[in-house]
Amino acid sequence: MKRIVWQIVFLFFLLLPLMASAQQGSDDEKAALERWRQMGPQEKQELRERYQRWKALSPEGKGDLQRKLESWRKLPAEEKATIRKNFQRWRNLPREQQERLHQRWERWREMPPERREMLKERFEKLRQLSPEERRELRKKFEERQKLSPEEKREMRERFKENRQRLQKGRE
Repeated sequence: MKRIVWQIVFLFFLLLPLMASAQQGSDDEKAALERWRQMGPQEKQELRERYQRWKALSPEGKGDLQRKLESWRKLPAEEKATIRKNFQRWRNLPREQQERLHQRWERWREMPPERREMLKERFEKLRQLSPEERRELRKKFEERQKLSPEEKREMRERFKENRQRLQKGRE
């Protein structure tokens, strides 16, 4: 008799987590149903469309999204907030500006790593300039933009010659 009681107690403790998870699942379903009821028609339609896109994904695409979701969950809260803020800024941009930025991003990705690193260093140097130095640099840039193509070519040639002279002087 004692043995049967112990087996029942043991079985009860084994089933306890299972019953708790079933209850949690039920609570999650109730919360999701409540959120659905509070959504407007446009939000519901957007959710339906997202679900259709999810169903249309290949198993590899679903796996990629799952990995991205896992990495998102590991991000610190402040980094998530920054990403959300940038995404919202992106969504508020006009379509033309989004396309221009997308093209720039594609050009950036296609650059060799050495070129990207060089540009990052230049950008960092620019950020460290004082506001007056930046204004001066911007003014010079605008003046150069007004030059004709021939004048720009001549300027590049002079720049190359000066750079070569400097390199020979260092050797």
